[in-house]
Amino acid sequence: VLVSKEKILEEFDTLIYPLYFLDYETFPAAIPRFDGFSPYDQIPFQYSIDILESANGEPKHSEFLYVGTDDPSKLFAESLQKDIGKTGNIIVWHKAFECGVNDKIATRTPTMRSLMNSLKERVYDLEDIFKKQYHVHRDFRGGTSIKNILPVLVQNLSYKDLEIQDGGSAADTWNKIVNNSISETEKEKAINNLKVYCGLDTYAMYAIWRELHKLLY
Repeated sequence: VLVSKEKILEEFDTLIYPLYFLDYETFPAAIPRFDGFSPYDQIPFQYSIDILESANGEPKHSEFLYVGTDDPSKLFAESLQKDIGKTGNIIVWHKAFECGVNDKIATRTPTMRSLMNSLKERVYDLEDIFKKQYHVHRDFRGGTSIKNILPVLVQNLSYKDLEIQDGGSAADTWNKIVNNSISETEKEKAINNLKVYCGLDTYAMYAIWRELHKLLY
């Protein structure tokens, strides 16, 4: 294991509380379903957020999941506005994705543009710690996805037993719900599975951050 505590500390010292651990789930519709979308633009249908007020606090969970048949973009943005305060860093994993979604929402929903732009400016990418090789472990197998990092640093958390284990399955599940291609009973179960999966994504980020934090302080 190679750990550059000094470098990780430099990164973490720039972070402002509260920290908002945030993850989006989206569906890339090949044929645009709503105005303002191009082929394969991501439809933002869900997010999960864990809010940490202070380094030694416990995260508070909030979530958004839209299963209507119209464009969720505005409601998605309005919900973010309620959940995220005006200060504090937003922690994501692989920020190009979330920031790209924010850009598209800002373009499609002008009333939400200044909000989405301001959120984007506050994003910190936790994956950078591993991309920059400030923490290297052979069991990461050279990867920096959260699925590589989590089982090594936080062994009691796993995606293995979940009904939904990746973003592609989450997108397919949502599509089945909104297209009414599953029964009401299956729909209820699918909604719960989406919440569990997306919720683990944000809690996993918090748990990885916590393990790194323990190394430093």
